[in-house]
Amino acid sequence: MDMWGDRNSGAWKLPSVIVTFALRGEFTPWRRLRRFKRFSEISHSIYSTQSGEGDIYAVLTGVGTRGFPTELKKLLATRAGICVVTGLAGSLKMHHAAGTILVARAVKRDKTAAVITSDKSLVTIATHCGATAVDFFCTAGAILNSSSEKLRLSQTADAVEMESFQIMAEAQRNGVPVVAVRAVSDAMDRNLPLDFNRIIDDDGEISWLRASSQVAAAPTRLPHLIRFGFESWRAARNLAYFLDEYVKCLAVEASLQLNTVRTEVR
Repeated sequence: MDMWGDRNSGAWKLPSVIVTFALRGEFTPWRRLRRFKRFSEISHSIYSTQSGEGDIYAVLTGVGTRGFPTELKKLLATRAGICVVTGLAGSLKMHHAAGTILVARAVKRDKTAAVITSDKSLVTIATHCGATAVDFFCTAGAILNSSSEKLRLSQTADAVEMESFQIMAEAQRNGVPVVAVRAVSDAMDRNLPLDFNRIIDDDGEISWLRASSQVAAAPTRLPHLIRFGFESWRAARNLAYFLDEYVKCLAVEASLQLNTVRTEVR
């Protein structure tokens, strides 16, 4: 599949871009910037918008892809030209502060030797848009709540999350160029204010009732939860601005590629 679209078409534009998020809160700032609309009245997981850069689809997968919609597989099989796996992540290096945008050259799966690489050109364009290139993200099977858990992975990856490997594997099965981009929500030395593994429901969404129960049982957690919420919101906002610029950069690169082809044909 040509990530730069149909170069023989006079009505050429950037091919469809699919951007995945685990949670709605990660997507909300960009949704407001781009004015996404529900793609289907049936699905609450897919949103779309149209612009001069082409069609953009945002897909919510749930934490750990527990809510992985069948529609995402269909999009990757039929509509996708590029896939960007994104959202928030925990830092595994002291120099990756909260709010930093990282792009991974490759993604590992925790406790296995499996590795999936990002498309090199998509990584390069991401760095031109302000992302910091790192060697690896680690896709874990559970949320790392403590700094000691993060320390265990710090020698093998730069950030930890729970969705990139699965989605990238699906994209590559369909021949779709894919890249993993994350905004850091919590620093390496920061413990999470709650046991998030206990408040994620079967669909991969946060159960605020379960979260409230943990806070009620230990009210001293509340200030830490507020701080974590602010840093996560700031990271999601930074991610929205990055993605908006990134899509524009992809369109510029695609246009340059098209002009080069036209020049060679003459």
